[in-house]
Amino acid sequence: MEIIKLNEKTAPSPVKTVVAVGNFDGVHKGHQALLEKAVSLAEELGAAPAVWSFENYTPRSAGVCIVLPEDRNGLFGSYGAEKVFLSKYEDVSGYSAKRFVKDVLRGKCGAVCAVCGYNFRFGKNASAGADDLEKLMKEYGGSAYKVEAVKAGGETVSSTSIRGYLCEGEPKKAAALLGRPYYIDLPVVHGRRLGTRLGFPTINQVFPKGLIVPRYGAYACYAHIDGVRYKAVSDVGIRPTVDGAGIISETHIIGFDGDLYSCSVKVEFIEFLRPERKFDSLDALKAQIGEDVKTALRILS
Repeated sequence: MEIIKLNEKTAPSPVKTVVAVGNFDGVHKGHQALLEKAVSLAEELGAAPAVWSFENYTPRSAGVCIVLPEDRNGLFGSYGAEKVFLSKYEDVSGYSAKRFVKDVLRGKCGAVCAVCGYNFRFGKNASAGADDLEKLMKEYGGSAYKVEAVKAGGETVSSTSIRGYLCEGEPKKAAALLGRPYYIDLPVVHGRRLGTRLGFPTINQVFPKGLIVPRYGAYACYAHIDGVRYKAVSDVGIRPTVDGAGIISETHIIGFDGDLYSCSVKVEFIEFLRPERKFDSLDALKAQIGEDVKTALRILS
């Protein structure tokens, strides 16, 4: 998969494309439907399936994203995109709808067809919608396809709902809309090695600014290391029993013994176990972690 960061000097795409357009926060089931349609139309039209989105894509209304940009780009490839075109928000936010279609989609992206969601907005001040995209693509010699709302379990799939479920400690409901478990894939950083002293060694991962933080507390998780999936328990929060500094995920990987410092580890959040709380002593904390491990093993069995 090729990632192309667009700017004024970017030459037009040498190959014609079918471009799925949008913000794609989370690359959830609704976004996956756009990508699937782009792939099928590209095959029909003899074009390359592609994506256009923002390079700095954090949703302005929410302030946080569900997946980091590098993870989002990888997901595009896993759902069939061969090219990903990225524009900086500030570079195109002032474009009229006509200019966006003419210069970006038809011009730099080489789009013979654009695929969007039913609620897609574009152009200066989000002045245009999906029907406008269809008219403008036709005006400039292309076509467009609108994908209607996607439902999962009777609920319309949306990034807003997914963020809400994560903040409520409902990773299962978020996963139903995402089409996969919510996960983080972050570098392992050094901690105070308290978990090791308590008999439950952990890896520490710091949530970067702009990434959603799920409800503070303990979770049953899966950790992926070198192609192996391990059962795990993660505690998300500010470590009130220890120092209360920073928002981290501390994960005890059951049955794993190895050095993961400076490695990136993917941790999938499966089920919420309990809220974060401050314990009266380290012995009480140790006892609770033991209970969390037992509960997680039952859930993940």
